Amino acid sequence: MEIQQQRNRWVEYFEELLNRPALMNSPDIEAAHTDLPIDVSPPTTEEIRMTIRQIKRGKAAGPDNIPAEALKSDIEVTTNMLHILFKKIWEEEQVLMDWKERHHIKIPKKGNLSKCENYRGITLLSVPGKVFNRVLLNRDRDQQAGFRKHRSCTDQIVTIRIIIEQSIEWNSSLYINFIDYEKAFDSVDRRTLWKLH
Repeated sequence: MEIQQQRNRWVEYFEELLNRPALMNSPDIEAAHTDLPIDVSPPTTEEIRMTIRQIKRGKAAGPDNIPAEALKSDIEVTTNMLHILFKKIWEEEQVLMDWKERHHIKIPKKGNLSKCENYRGITLLSVPGKVFNRVLLNRDRDQQAGFRKHRSCTDQIVTIRIIIEQSIEWNSSLYINFIDYEKAFDSVDRRTLWKLH
């Protein structure tokens, strides 16, 4: 019975951690304008092929037990199969239910390991679902810098410095807002945050 109690406690802990209730008086924030030049056509075979090549071998499979190695074993066959599937998803605007399933794994940090907060959770997702998501992320706009290859902190510092220097040169007002979300994932109201995006 103790094992079941431990499992229940883990479920309770991660539900609390990842599903914080919204603020009672959440700010009335207007949704950001999103006139973005993003390609909304169905994924192409070239995008899918490139993405399959990007996924790493040797990672744990998700609940569907399809490892990256299976997709990479014959990239052309996999590309054609996923292209048909992705087009269907695109047309129906509905992802597979299997891709919404996930396995939560707990990894110990340091400290007293009898306390849930001394673990961090990772989530194992479907690898084909990750390929679909990566295709979308690869289309991300050029202004996006975080979590992108070849977009370093240095690039962003140089960009902001140029903006500051031009503002000084032109004697114009400039407002800069820096937000640090480190370790805030658990406590940030993500619905409100998305409105700012």
